[in-house]
Amino acid sequence: MTAKILLVDDEADFLDIMTEFIEDEGYAVKTATNGKEALHILEQDNFDLIVSDINMPGMKGFELLDKAAELYPSLKRVLITAYDVRDYINMAKNYNIGNIITKTAPFNFDEIRIFLNNILTGEIFGLGLYVQGRIHQTYLKKSKDLERVNHEVIEFMKSDYHKRKFRQALSEITINAFFYGAKNEEGDKKHLWEFETTLNDGEEVLVSWACDNEKSGVAVTDQKGRLKKEDILFWLERNMTKGEDGLSLGLRDSHGKGLFITRETIDRLIINIDHGKKTEVILINYEEGLYDGHRPLWIQEL
Repeated sequence: MTAKILLVDDEADFLDIMTEFIEDEGYAVKTATNGKEALHILEQDNFDLIVSDINMPGMKGFELLDKAAELYPSLKRVLITAYDVRDYINMAKNYNIGNIITKTAPFNFDEIRIFLNNILTGEIFGLGLYVQGRIHQTYLKKSKDLERVNHEVIEFMKSDYHKRKFRQALSEITINAFFYGAKNEEGDKKHLWEFETTLNDGEEVLVSWACDNEKSGVAVTDQKGRLKKEDILFWLERNMTKGEDGLSLGLRDSHGKGLFITRETIDRLIINIDHGKKTEVILINYEEGLYDGHRPLWIQEL
């Protein structure tokens, strides 16, 4: 059965381009230019997904998606914007929105294709969905192997630009996956973590990496699924909010900075969660200068 998408944006040219692209992907599309029109269309037909611009006259995208969720709980929701997602993290947290697509120049149609497939099918896990090159992988079972594996992945990257981008981000993510994800250590009690330790069978952290013509990617997967979307949004917002002293509130915390640092360093931070089963954090970096635009918000829960 063909999935049906409602696309909402006040820019006619963007609606035309996106409608043609989405139809070419095999989906059925209807369009609206504002929130009121979108709600009227939702009354007349059943849809699988609504994709809405954030800044529109009258009803804003967050308000539209909130109302749509109230009226149609099974409707999947995505926002899209040309602006910096960091300016909307507070609203994303308040409205429980995990996915915000960003408009790049040139427009990244491959990324939109992945977004749509992820959301409509629930097929979100595996680096191969995001990077087309040959997948390399290894399992982390001992904490002493963290540095060695990170070094192996970084040395695989084909340019100093990618190596520099991944170096700090990968360290943050593998440490969190090993100790917070797999070992169930408390994130705010790092001073109590046992840094010389071995995971039990079935707790190993999977690290995968690959490159294609446009990008390099790494996936770090634990087998516990402890992360929650609301916690991620809380940490991102806190690290983007300044206190009276002008410093980030997140600087006062012992937990949550890793995801923020990673998102600020890497072009794409993708977090996939199957609660109680696994969490996959994917880091993607494009070739330098390939796409001009802001980083999306990409948090997916099954």
